[in-house]
Amino acid sequence: MTPSLMNFFYSLLAGAVIVVIPVVVALIFLSQQDKVSRS
Repeated sequence: MTPSLMNFFYSLLAGAVIVVIPVVVALIFLSQQDKVSRS
């Protein structure tokens, strides 16, 4: 595997981490704050 291909995969991984982690944290935070009360 070439170094440029490795860098490409690392950048995809870093992008996924940068996008996924804040979205998951925000969803968990909102789901805890915005509870739906069902009767």
